[in-house]
Amino acid sequence: MVKKSGYYAFVGTNSVRGSLGIYSVFIDGETLRPELASTHQVSNAGAMDISRSKPVIYAGIEGMTFKGFADGGVIAYSYDESGTLTEIGAARSHGQRTCAISVDGETKNVYGSNFYEGTLAMWGLDENGAPLPARAVVPSADIAGAWKALHCAAAIGQGYVGVISLTECALIVYSARDGRRITSYTFPNHPFCRYLCACDDCLYALMQDPGDIYVFKNHMDENGTIELIQVISVLREKRERYGTTTIRPTQNGKLMLAAARDSSTVTVFRIAGDGRLELGDVVALPGQTPRDFGISGDGKIVVSCLQRSNMIAVHRIDDKNATLEYSGYTLKIPSPASTAVTGRI
Repeated sequence: MVKKSGYYAFVGTNSVRGSLGIYSVFIDGETLRPELASTHQVSNAGAMDISRSKPVIYAGIEGMTFKGFADGGVIAYSYDESGTLTEIGAARSHGQRTCAISVDGETKNVYGSNFYEGTLAMWGLDENGAPLPARAVVPSADIAGAWKALHCAAAIGQGYVGVISLTECALIVYSARDGRRITSYTFPNHPFCRYLCACDDCLYALMQDPGDIYVFKNHMDENGTIELIQVISVLREKRERYGTTTIRPTQNGKLMLAAARDSSTVTVFRIAGDGRLELGDVVALPGQTPRDFGISGDGKIVVSCLQRSNMIAVHRIDDKNATLEYSGYTLKIPSPASTAVTGRI
């Protein structure tokens, strides 16, 4: 058992280059030095989220098979003080390549987007946080010639779930209860859309190329709508390619972080009082291709998955200066693709 105070980062990997599955990494709370605690064998854990109320993580399985079915799915794991994972339940997604997973703030529901077939899976959770069989599988719109694919699913409070649809090139919001479509926004000029997150009363949609962030006011409870209030680039200078991956807020709602693969950077934005973003710093990472990053439950550190460099990197979050401070530490992990980070324990 680890006696020092610190964090656990659970790192999901693609099943290539000698991957062992999900890596439990202990990060010292003072030095931020990471060290491998244990591994848990599973294939293609390409998406991850962590409960805010239980010691449980959720892994989306991005492969073509799951528990003997031609599906993807979600697996729930409890974790203990040593970072050891124990599977507590799993459920099929009724689609393939489950590429994003999102658990709501009360750990009552989890959602998954299936990149292939473009379906949204919605699972209830039992009292332990284990997924029940999917209560709804929401199909993509049937558009002639369109590629049916979803890139992201994100819980929006307890009542709604949003997706980034490549089929419609749109942000779509559904009822979390029954999968009924509530509203949508189609992105102009057909960008390659990527990721979505919610923070307070705003939604933030990240385009993979070009690297723009669309900021929306959430009026869902008032009149069932969202309102576009800002479009801002993820980088200072325009590029031919951005390859953005992930956007996430810090837990105190002061900063928003967004990663770009082609520049191997994380951009830090201040979140203004009305939800608009103000550019802080563009932080160069010590490796290539940030496929994902996770922010600790206390909002103090960020762990980046540098996929092409086969390693993770640890930074401290500087709220005051809207930047990241490099710890000086990395840890070799083959093809890291997703991560979830606890608060300090």
